[in-house]
Amino acid sequence: MSRTIATIATCASLCLSLFWISPAQAQGLLIASEPGIGDRLPRPIRPPWRPSPHPRPQPATPGFLYDIARLEIDASVQGQIAKVQVDQTFKNVTSRTLQVKFIFPLPDDGAIDQMTFMVDGEELTGRLLEADKAREIYEGYVRRSKDPALVQWIGHGMFQTQVFPVPPGAERTVTLQYSQICRRSGSMNDWTLPLAPAQFTSQPIGEIVIRGRIRSDAKLGNVYSPTHEVAFDRRDDHRSEFKYAAKKHGPESDFRVLWEAGDSPLQMSLIAHRPDPNEDGYFLMLLQPSLPESDPANAKVGKNIVVVVDKSGSMRGEKIEQARRASRYVVDQLKPQDQFTLITYDSDVDSFNNDLIAADPATRDDATDYIDSILAGGSTNIDAALSKALAATKGSDGPAYVVFMSDGQPTVGEKNGMKIADKASKQIASGTRLFSLGIGHDVNSRLLDKLAEVCFGQTMYVRPGEPLDDVVKKLYDRIGAPALTGAKLEITVDGRQGATRMLYPSEIYDLFSGDQLVIAGRYRRDGDVQIKLTGEFEGESQEFVFDGKFAKQTDDSKNVFVERLWATRRIGQIIDEIDLYGEQSELVDELILLSKKHGILTPYTAYLAEEKTDLNDRTAGRELAQVQLHRLHAESGADAFHQRSFKSQLKQANRGIQSSNQPMIAPAAPAAGASQSLGRPAANAGNVARPGVFGGKPSGSAIRPAPNMSAAEPEAPHSSLPRVKQIATKTFYLKYNRYVDAEATKEQIEAATKVTQFSDAYFGLLDKLGKKMNPYLTEAVEILVVVDDKPYLILPH
Repeated sequence: MSRTIATIATCASLCLSLFWISPAQAQGLLIASEPGIGDRLPRPIRPPWRPSPHPRPQPATPGFLYDIARLEIDASVQGQIAKVQVDQTFKNVTSRTLQVKFIFPLPDDGAIDQMTFMVDGEELTGRLLEADKAREIYEGYVRRSKDPALVQWIGHGMFQTQVFPVPPGAERTVTLQYSQICRRSGSMNDWTLPLAPAQFTSQPIGEIVIRGRIRSDAKLGNVYSPTHEVAFDRRDDHRSEFKYAAKKHGPESDFRVLWEAGDSPLQMSLIAHRPDPNEDGYFLMLLQPSLPESDPANAKVGKNIVVVVDKSGSMRGEKIEQARRASRYVVDQLKPQDQFTLITYDSDVDSFNNDLIAADPATRDDATDYIDSILAGGSTNIDAALSKALAATKGSDGPAYVVFMSDGQPTVGEKNGMKIADKASKQIASGTRLFSLGIGHDVNSRLLDKLAEVCFGQTMYVRPGEPLDDVVKKLYDRIGAPALTGAKLEITVDGRQGATRMLYPSEIYDLFSGDQLVIAGRYRRDGDVQIKLTGEFEGESQEFVFDGKFAKQTDDSKNVFVERLWATRRIGQIIDEIDLYGEQSELVDELILLSKKHGILTPYTAYLAEEKTDLNDRTAGRELAQVQLHRLHAESGADAFHQRSFKSQLKQANRGIQSSNQPMIAPAAPAAGASQSLGRPAANAGNVARPGVFGGKPSGSAIRPAPNMSAAEPEAPHSSLPRVKQIATKTFYLKYNRYVDAEATKEQIEAATKVTQFSDAYFGLLDKLGKKMNPYLTEAVEILVVVDDKPYLILPH
């Protein structure tokens, strides 16, 4: 059997929709087929452990019928054909036998065949219903159950099984198998597992495991997930495996994997997103180098490495031992054609060798003895240590990398951080990159960020308790790989330059083999795109040319992640500019606008989620943001550390912010008892995910609240609902138990047409606007949404 569907695994996305602890609707719907049992999805309007102080009477429901402990999905992709198996074990938690049938919605932009449904190994027969006939059934479920979440499937076809029994207390393993043609997204193949409907259920699923294999006759290029932090393992040039696992987790977005195949040693992929043809579009570019190993006989391919270790008194104990282990690891990995030196500093500066020296076995052994002799004590002379390190790289043949460790502020020599950075910018040699590692809360984080900017590198923040040696190992594993150095991009559209702007990262510098660079930008002109990448590999000039296309207009939802990724990085860049160069009213206004539109709340815009905030009051919003931006004046301490670590995460994000029950990603909250307008830093800042490795290279870390990190939480509304929510392409803010479209004007809010759920007008909107309106009709609370410039207020039944 075959059928056009929306995604590779909507069959993997919907079967859990009727289960008590399953927010990962990943197969279909189980509908009770006996009198007295309704068809509502297994969720209360509010989680039972946090009741509303103003409960609304609800229709009687039979309670929750099933428990779900595990969802396991296995996919095998060959070319553009995916074979998928979904397994789910559920248990009848009632005291009677339940008669149920399986309903599988069939969305409409993929082809499915060979679909098989089994219960405990026994296949059940079923039939396919076209969209028109299926609509009658879906609409009947909605009218009978009064559950708006079921609206999302109106307009889809349906696969429906015969009725089967589930005895009381019995477990049943449900297996769904199918094959499907994967669609294209830009220049890439697209495998999508829609987990987004998980938001309609009340409890996180016990365990989710998604694994897959991609095989290609041509050489695999970029493999990328725009939605989740997925572990990829390239088995060889033609195979890649991936895995995602989570426990007690409620998925908040569909799961997607994109990939491309080709023969170039440097793969490039391009995805464009332009929902409005009258505004600049967005694009995502992926660069995946697969460079050959260097020839040891070629002296030009060696790396030049300078490791600078802070051995001031504050490094005593475990930190200095970690610094020793990190330095020994670097020395052990050096190749015969590499050159290096080691520098240590406290009040004074010492070095293993004043100049770069060849990494022969005898020299490496001597360097190991030098490392073992490092002892912590004294003050911190950052300026002198940095000057000595940069001087050592002058005259080097090939790229040079300085790994600079610091856990404090400059206390000896030049103490003014901006003067130190200015001096370094004049000293640094062409081709030298500086990686600064800020260790702990006492580091001068503003100085390190400024050094990263002027020295063509990056700052990595190592939170207290995080192993420093692990960070250095991961860094060196990347910069030790073959590299295309001095890389530069030139983008033309229809042969003309100037069609793109605001690319992040704006500079590439070097591309390391095995790493993946994600670039987000905007384009103002559609047409045929040519991308030229130049650089040097093993001392020889290289040029790679790629062709693509910028669309005049695209579907407004499929690739919205491109826009959100760009917005995330742009917000990070704005905060960086304000931090290093001071406030400008235009930047503050843009920060507020982007945060509001995309729901990317920062420590400086968290007020947007306050119940009392008027989203259209620009003057009040600017004043609140400016007060909070004063926190950036701090150069050191826990709050300064977390603000700049957070900023780095935004600038190097691999994916945009998705809808979440905890949408705010601020690194620290105002201190307990402090007025929101005072902008005082929190006393309990927590862990921050480590940023990427180089020149804007992301590490693959998703932006999310770290385990012990307090979000910048505004005053709680009078419900347990998320205060910020992304639905389809829009962001909504909870204002007095009503979700309000972030882009609704004051006039639209006042003039919104009221539509009550399940009324004739409600179903009329489905007929009139179809897919444009469906996502906004599934909420169980009031929602004000603007569609085609017309405002609607959807009222609960």
